Amino acid sequence: MQSIVFRVTLLAGTWLLLAACDSGNDNPAPANAAQSGGGPGGSGGISAGGASGSSTQGGVAGAAGSSSLGCLVGDAANAVALPTLPGAGDLPAPSGTDANLRVLPWAGFGSAITYTFDDTQPSQIDHWAELKAEGVRMTFYANPSQTWYAGYNTTWQDAIAQGSEIGNHTWSHCHANLTCDNNQKPLATVDQEIDQCSTYITTTLGQSGVWTFASPYGETAYKPYLQGRFFLNRGVGSGMIAPGGTTDPLNLPIIGAAGGEAASAFNGRIDTARTQGQWAIFLFHSILPTSNNWYAGVDIASITGSIQYAKGLGDVWIDTLVNVGAYWLGQRAFEAAAPVTANGTTTWSWSLPTCFPPGHFLRVTVDGGTLSQNGQELVWDGHGYYAVALDAGSLTWAP
Repeated sequence: MQSIVFRVTLLAGTWLLLAACDSGNDNPAPANAAQSGGGPGGSGGISAGGASGSSTQGGVAGAAGSSSLGCLVGDAANAVALPTLPGAGDLPAPSGTDANLRVLPWAGFGSAITYTFDDTQPSQIDHWAELKAEGVRMTFYANPSQTWYAGYNTTWQDAIAQGSEIGNHTWSHCHANLTCDNNQKPLATVDQEIDQCSTYITTTLGQSGVWTFASPYGETAYKPYLQGRFFLNRGVGSGMIAPGGTTDPLNLPIIGAAGGEAASAFNGRIDTARTQGQWAIFLFHSILPTSNNWYAGVDIASITGSIQYAKGLGDVWIDTLVNVGAYWLGQRAFEAAAPVTANGTTTWSWSLPTCFPPGHFLRVTVDGGTLSQNGQELVWDGHGYYAVALDAGSLTWAP
């Protein structure tokens, strides 16, 4: 039996596509054998045209959260800055007399896209160079039992160095009742399946924290194990996410690749997200060409072609699940705060969700006056906003 030493700091805090769809056939290969051909059998798959909601699996193994690492959120120094908005950056500061404060959805961009890839598969390792060349941040959901494939650690260490996110997809990719469809032998408990994966991501791969989860098979039975560990979970139901809104952060919808799509299929979804001002999360599995087409293979040119299309629009924010998700939930927390006015000033105070990553900001604008946090006046950015630190928990406006 493998022995593992856990060395962590437990932090209390609070809890952020183009992603291709995570279907019920999302199965890693055994730890010493490559898998070929179409995806192995499993529960109902997701197509690019839409999908049914998350699946459940009878029974749950062990008591949820009975032995948890807690929130591995890292520190504010490791947070990634929001991208620069298009334009000359020479807009004048507001000069009116009223607040009329509003948050800029999606950091001031028209929509947001996150590309997610499941299972840290061999084909993703083989095509990492092409993905990396696009220069955008992505999210990869890891099953560290895949380390038998050459280049596993170095690829995902490089992805982290480029600003991409490695999320938790459990150690073995089994059902929540610890039955497996992929010839894997699960760990003793679901807690171990989750925590051993997070420990691998932080210690071996070197990421500062682990913020988001993707439930194997999209099973909602994992949900009791996620609270107190992650601030977001990507599900497998079909859909997009509106700014603010009421979408469950522990069951985010996706747009899933069914396999074989041309770039135009994904471009159409990008256009829809842009028209509706929403966040689209794409889910991909295998990348072609490959001898390891485990499930729903899509040609690398279709994926990179869609990324290039989104970049070319100029008003689409492409980023990781943690970064876009932190903005989305941060906006929701801020807008839930009731402003309090006294002595001519107005203050908003908010609480962030559990396991929320530190160091993230919102972009807001007003009609006039000044904004401050912790007694420090905020500086106007000529791209049309003030940057509000979510960690501060309050914001004050004065005429």
